[in-house]
Amino acid sequence: MTDEQEMASAQHILVVDDQPENLTSLEQILRYDYQVSLAADGQTCLERIAQHPPDLILLDVDMPLMDGLTVCRKVKADPATSMIPIIFVSALSRLSERLAGYRAGADDYVAKPYNVDELLAKIRIALNNRHDLESARERAILAQEEMEVSLAACTELNLLAEFIDNSLDCDDLRTLGERLLDAFDRFGLRVIVRLVESGHYFSHAGEVGVLDQEMMESLYENDKIVDFGHRTLFNAKAISVLVRNMPVHDDTRYQRWRDNLKLLVEVVNSRIENVQRKSNKQLERESLQPLITGIHQLIEKLQHSGDDLNWDQACHDLNRLRMAWESQQV
Repeated sequence: MTDEQEMASAQHILVVDDQPENLTSLEQILRYDYQVSLAADGQTCLERIAQHPPDLILLDVDMPLMDGLTVCRKVKADPATSMIPIIFVSALSRLSERLAGYRAGADDYVAKPYNVDELLAKIRIALNNRHDLESARERAILAQEEMEVSLAACTELNLLAEFIDNSLDCDDLRTLGERLLDAFDRFGLRVIVRLVESGHYFSHAGEVGVLDQEMMESLYENDKIVDFGHRTLFNAKAISVLVRNMPVHDDTRYQRWRDNLKLLVEVVNSRIENVQRKSNKQLERESLQPLITGIHQLIEKLQHSGDDLNWDQACHDLNRLRMAWESQQV
């Protein structure tokens, strides 16, 4: 057995399907590389998860009493289990049905009858993504614990201003994309980025699943923010950014980052368009400078607020800065 197989064998997959022949088939496919447990209905699935949380769940959709979508929502709604990746394995394979699974919180979707190699590849991607997300979450928790809310808000805004300033040094989309991934990484956020014109995808995890791509394309609408589960999709004209691990169980930080990231994506969108047009760099810097200066002034204001921090007012000020900058771009 190779080192990779030994590592995989320690990983536990829970297979949920109301048809015994499907359970048997999947167990035979997986048992050589993974620990496998089985459940014939949704309630048993939830009980197994409570007793021994798996590393990944393969879940049928069309089951009696409790369907797979309901099971998925329950798993993803619980902070203790929300990070467990779920792959639907179902004969319900139309795009609308796959997107329904995604909105319920699933990480991927495999249509029956499935291709074994495709199934194993999606399992590998989902497990790798989970490891990446958990590592990012641990770093984010440590960082958050070390900072009071006001300090955290100032630190985040400072990094936002730093990114905007540094992005002006990017003369091509690849460098800009790398800087963008680095900015999200510093906050422990994991993203998938789609360049709308070219259709190119890139992410922290490297591989981007087909369902992620389908979802981002189907929910693309300029200037729209779409929230579903622990994911938030930020759309702009030239770029879409899917944040895969928004802090949904921390309302204050979630709202703060929703406002910050809207501005971040709009700036990146503007930079993409200017890079493609090869616009005058000095004029672009002059356009962004009032925004950068305004953010630093907001940071100073927050630093002096102490225990009287009013993030609602700070959000209002940040949105005012964003709208003032956007009005100059028209």
